[in-house]
Amino acid sequence: MLFIIRVMPLLIDGHNLIGHSPDLSLSDPNDEAKLIARLKAYIARTGREITVVFDPGPDSDPVSFDYGRFREGRLEVIYAQAWRKADDVIRDIVGEVKDRRGLIVVTSDGALANFTRQCGVRVRSSAEFERELRRTLNAMPDDEKPVAGAAEVSAWAEIFKEPAPPKPQSSAPQLTPQERKRLRRMAQLKKQVRGGGKLR
Repeated sequence: MLFIIRVMPLLIDGHNLIGHSPDLSLSDPNDEAKLIARLKAYIARTGREITVVFDPGPDSDPVSFDYGRFREGRLEVIYAQAWRKADDVIRDIVGEVKDRRGLIVVTSDGALANFTRQCGVRVRSSAEFERELRRTLNAMPDDEKPVAGAAEVSAWAEIFKEPAPPKPQSSAPQLTPQERKRLRRMAQLKKQVRGGGKLR
């Protein structure tokens, strides 16, 4: 699978960054939605391209890569497949992207950082990027600061919490009711977040 990364992107180890944020908690069931809100505000302020990759949760494993992939503007959100980790997906992207100039991986995972550097890609620690993220958000007017509204948090939470259907066994399986429900949730989420960098 070939990953197309735009110029000067940030590739973020999502849960690793959450673990280094004083404003977020890995124990919060809505931590992913809150990080996404912060990243969208950061993008609106800086114009950066960001891809954030999350580990699958114990109760929310996407059954295939496409079901856990969503793009809105300059932000792409990827959930690792049920049988993989975010680190695996990030390694795939780093290893397969053709133009690595300007690509920066944000992680404090030692093994992932070493692999990334060996591929000639820059690494920023999660703590370092979190400081930059907070400075950028703190400089914003109050009415522009990120807010993850209840509807959006609920939509993301259902995507993460919904039990996964069994892994497909055939090359062209029929969609199960759970798969169809997941796709409907993703479509609803797209409608909710389209409309600018600020989340409400």
